[in-house]
Amino acid sequence: MTPANTVGSRDWSPFRVVPAGSHADAPRSIHTSEGVGDRLRAAGFAEVQARDAFLWAAEHLTDAPAGLQAAWRELAAAEDRHLGWLMKRLAELGFAPADRAVSDQLWHSPTRCATAEEFSLFMATAEDRGRRAGERFYEQLRERDPVSAEIFRTIAEEEIEHIRLAQTFFGFRPGQVEDRANSRPEGRTR
Repeated sequence: MTPANTVGSRDWSPFRVVPAGSHADAPRSIHTSEGVGDRLRAAGFAEVQARDAFLWAAEHLTDAPAGLQAAWRELAAAEDRHLGWLMKRLAELGFAPADRAVSDQLWHSPTRCATAEEFSLFMATAEDRGRRAGERFYEQLRERDPVSAEIFRTIAEEEIEHIRLAQTFFGFRPGQVEDRANSRPEGRTR
């Protein structure tokens, strides 16, 4: 199967997305320029999917407490800012978003959430995974590529605020986000 920019009805340009059920291209070693590019690209595409998921939630999850839909729109703007940093650095390193195929699986999961609480929990868990990856990439790159490392560090710090949104609106306490996500029933849809 050949990856394309359009999967289903979504156009993910300029990224090249694998068909549903397929795996994205595996990242190369972080100790190579190509591997750094792979991580910038994957993180950038995760930011696109998160941005679009927050906008989807603001439009569709009408059970959200007062202020949450506006907060989701603010998070979408933050995700878009992160995307800009990542794509700028990818280009500086001489790579393009379409150089390697990515997966849009992150997009499909949150848009199956039936409630604002379920969506917030899912996104907080995804943001926490992204935070941990960003911290790890910072540590691995800070001496060899301090510019890319700093981008990952800054995004990881901002993800902490994104995670707090679920805590603020739904009373999640630190550590509980991961616990609840692991107990979420599989196959639950709207």
